[in-house]
Amino acid sequence: MKITVSKEQLIVQGMTPEENPWGAYQFPHPYRLADGRIAVAVHVEADDIKSFGKENRWFVSSDNGETFSETDSSIDAWCGTLLANGDLLYFPPESGFSVSSYREEKFANRTLGYDMKKRAGEGTLPLPDGVTAWWGGSTTIKAYNADRLPPSLAEKVWNAKLIKKGESAAQKIKVNVNWPSLTRVVFSSREFDNILKPIFPRGPVKRGPDGALWVTTFSGEGHINPANGQYSPYYSAELFRSDDEGMNWDMHAHMEYPADGNEYPYLSGGFSDSDIEFMPDGSMVWFFRSAWYGSTTYEWAPMYMSRSTDMGRSWSKPQKFAFTGILPRLCRLGCGTTLICYARPGIFIQATLDDSGTKWSDPVVVMTPEDRSHLANVKIENPTFHEWDGACNNPELLALDDHTAMLFYSDFYYPDAHGTKRKSILCRKITVSE
Repeated sequence: MKITVSKEQLIVQGMTPEENPWGAYQFPHPYRLADGRIAVAVHVEADDIKSFGKENRWFVSSDNGETFSETDSSIDAWCGTLLANGDLLYFPPESGFSVSSYREEKFANRTLGYDMKKRAGEGTLPLPDGVTAWWGGSTTIKAYNADRLPPSLAEKVWNAKLIKKGESAAQKIKVNVNWPSLTRVVFSSREFDNILKPIFPRGPVKRGPDGALWVTTFSGEGHINPANGQYSPYYSAELFRSDDEGMNWDMHAHMEYPADGNEYPYLSGGFSDSDIEFMPDGSMVWFFRSAWYGSTTYEWAPMYMSRSTDMGRSWSKPQKFAFTGILPRLCRLGCGTTLICYARPGIFIQATLDDSGTKWSDPVVVMTPEDRSHLANVKIENPTFHEWDGACNNPELLALDDHTAMLFYSDFYYPDAHGTKRKSILCRKITVSE
């Protein structure tokens, strides 16, 4: 298998990395529109749970990624999944909101008689099912089984935008989510005023060979294991399936992170960002991120892979696939080859060598996993990790044709017309051939 990577194409540039080291002008998210154009959302706000849903900058290409122009943010709903009836269903990212006005039960109230299954009344937060911390203890994260929260906070729904066939205006709807042991987390710190983290799909929506819609997401920072009802301080990856065109979603698979200190290190965030793909032989592959800086102070950790041969009802024990793997993204091309991109540090592309997803090509290095701080505008004597890495390394893939996909990523050290390095969103064509 030969993988060819084209020269980079600039989509947009923002501020210098010295002005804003993290958050803005990162996390590109591409979509293929029904009319064939490519749309790309670019995050230009802070990277935190209060800012997920803030307005992105949007860019479109009418020439298959050769050039891009800016467009209005209202295009987002047109990036939705095409349903069987011709409607478009889009899941926008959402921001968390403060629940500081809710009275919190005191930990000292947890006696032998305290009912850990009773739903709290409106205006009250029950005792949490578990507590963890980030940043050396400066941020406390309290986890609640949604079934114990007051009704106003206990909805198991995803907010969506729907454009009906033949119409131009999007309507806001809620779709039902059957999520056993759904766990909601509340961030408390000097920066986070008891912010309830939102829930929404994190991976791309995909249509399976069974005709159903599939999407991945992950739990909160700490969650209730649906298998035994016990609290875990790690993330867990979730796979949802809808057989009614996205109006109702059922948890189809749950992947717990079984920390054991060996195959699954304690210095891990657990299984968070993930993606699936359907293989030509009828099997499925599922890839998982395990790095999470907030809880471990490590920006890298192994990426894991699991397979299913029964349409996702059961999964193999996750195995390490690569030494790192922030935001694994998969896309299957018309020729039958599946590509995966992953990153931090560096950016890598691999392709399947068989129909089962058990054999993969050697990694193609798109961005080197080495010190890039020498590319900065100002000399850095002792670079932090992101100065060293020089990118957000949250790449995305979008299929273009039977043999080509587009890779989208950021580079903090890409020069503008005057030679000044700016945080930039770039894309490259990835072509596979025998």
